[in-house]
Amino acid sequence: MWVPFDEKRLRRTLHFIIKPQMRAIRVLGGLVGGIGLLLVAMDPTGWEGYLFAFLGLFFVVAMAPITVARSVRLQSNVIKEGLHMTIDSEALTVTYPLVETRFKWAGLGRVIETPEVWYAMFGKIQAIAIPKDAMTEQQRAEFAEFVKTLDPVYT
Repeated sequence: MWVPFDEKRLRRTLHFIIKPQMRAIRVLGGLVGGIGLLLVAMDPTGWEGYLFAFLGLFFVVAMAPITVARSVRLQSNVIKEGLHMTIDSEALTVTYPLVETRFKWAGLGRVIETPEVWYAMFGKIQAIAIPKDAMTEQQRAEFAEFVKTLDPVYT
């Protein structure tokens, strides 16, 4: 199937991938921000408390969007041409105009279904988005049944 480049889908995929790491950063940011507020309450004239409060707020609110935006900018121009995706019983093959990658199902960690895509996870931070809108209803049903037959966890 042909999958045109979609920056919104790329952003959602990157956000999906970094979400577990961002949880830890947000918790750390909350702690740093709380320490900052405590320092401000103890000494409103000290700059350290305000710095900690700002850093905590930055980690909680701004770190994820900045990371996703930077990751989008760092992507190769090759992906902006769109891709051809082939799914068979052995592997998922992703073909760009200049690059081809084959992911064997034996290396699959798990598949996570969302309303827009299936994320085929080949490791903790390597996800291949398989878009539902590029498939017919019959292809979606076939792929959903196929995924259920694989050994990894289907969620």
